[in-house]
Amino acid sequence: MSVVQSSRELRDGVDSLLDRYVEISNRDHCIVAFSPDSREAAAWLMAGLKQRNVGTKIVGMRPLVDYEFAGRLNSAVSEADPATGRLIIFTLERDTMSHFSPLLDVLQRFGGDRCMVVRIISASREFFEKALNLGPDELSARNAALLTRLTKARSVRIRTRSGTDLRISLDSDRFEWISNRGVWRPGGFTILPAGEIATYPARIDGRLVADGALNCNVITRIDTRLAAHPLTVDIEDGRATSFTCADDDVRELVDLCFKQPHGTRVGELGFGTNSGIDQFISANSHINERRVGVHIGFGQHNQDRSVVRYEEKVHLDLITDGAELLLDEEAVPIDLDDIRLVGDEHPSLVRDEDITGDCCGFGYGQLTDPATAAPIG
Repeated sequence: MSVVQSSRELRDGVDSLLDRYVEISNRDHCIVAFSPDSREAAAWLMAGLKQRNVGTKIVGMRPLVDYEFAGRLNSAVSEADPATGRLIIFTLERDTMSHFSPLLDVLQRFGGDRCMVVRIISASREFFEKALNLGPDELSARNAALLTRLTKARSVRIRTRSGTDLRISLDSDRFEWISNRGVWRPGGFTILPAGEIATYPARIDGRLVADGALNCNVITRIDTRLAAHPLTVDIEDGRATSFTCADDDVRELVDLCFKQPHGTRVGELGFGTNSGIDQFISANSHINERRVGVHIGFGQHNQDRSVVRYEEKVHLDLITDGAELLLDEEAVPIDLDDIRLVGDEHPSLVRDEDITGDCCGFGYGQLTDPATAAPIG
C-alpha cells in the first residue's frame, strides 16, 4: 500500500467515525481522552474535529489506574458544557479499557440524550483504516439478518474450510444475545470497533480450528494471527479438553489462559459481522474479533452473574477465518461471508450495546502463571 493510499484510508476512517457513527455537528462539544499508547490515534481524531470547527477539550489518562482522571474529566466537562448540541466524549486506548465509573457518572449527570460516550478500543492506524469501512446502518442490517434466524434456532452446526466442526445447542430464552453495531443508544456507551453478535452456548461439542487470530484480555505483544499455524481445540460439553498449535508463543499464551480456574470453559459464542475489515492484523485486537468469522471465547462469559454463576479474570477469543452455519439441521448453510440481507428489523435485545465494560464486562490486565504467580504477556 502506498503512503498516499494509506493516508487517504486513514482520513476516510476519521470521516466515517465523525460523520456516520457520531453524526457530529459544529454545535456539539467534544472531549478526547486518551492513554499514552493512543496519542497518535487521538491526534488524527483531533485533526478531524478541528477541520469541522468543533470545540474540543483534551484529557490525558493513565490506563487501568488513574486516581486523578475523574477530576480532570469533570473539569473538562464543566468547561465544555454546550448551550446547544451534545457533549461527546471519546476515549481512546490500545491495550486496555479503563475508567468506566467516572464516564458513567458524567453520562448519567449530563443526561443520556445530551451526552454520547464513544469508547474506542484497539485505537491505532488499523482502527481508522479497516474497522470503519462499514457504517452503523450497514452493521445493524447484517446483525439483524443473523439475529433474526439465530434467536429462533435451537441448534447450530459450525463448519469452516480449515476443519472446524462444532455442534452447539442454543437457548435464547435463557441466555441473552449481545449486538455490537455502532448505533448510539442514549444512556449507553458506544463501543468501537463494531460488528459482532454473541451469546452463551447452552452446550458445545466438537473441534475448533482457529485459523484467523486470537484476542485476549491480557496485554501481550505476540503476533496473534493464526493462518500460518492454526490452533486446534477439542471441546466436550462446553470445556476445552486438549489443544495443539505449532507456534510456541501462541501455545504458551493459550496454555496459561487454560490453566486459570475457569480458563477452559466456553463462555461465549460470537460471530464477527464487519465485512469491511479485509484482513486480520498482528496486534492483540478487537479488530480481529469483529472480522467476519466465528469466535469461541474461553474463560469469562458475557451473561448476567445470576444466570452463569462463575467468574474468571481471563477471556480468550479464538477466531476462525469465515464460517458456514447450519441451523436446526437445515440443508442450506448460512455463509458468514455472504449474509443475505432481506430488510429484517433489528430485534430488541436486553444487552443491545448497553454495556459499560468490554464485551464480557471485564477489562484488560496482566495474566499470571497459577503455578509460579509470575506475570506473563
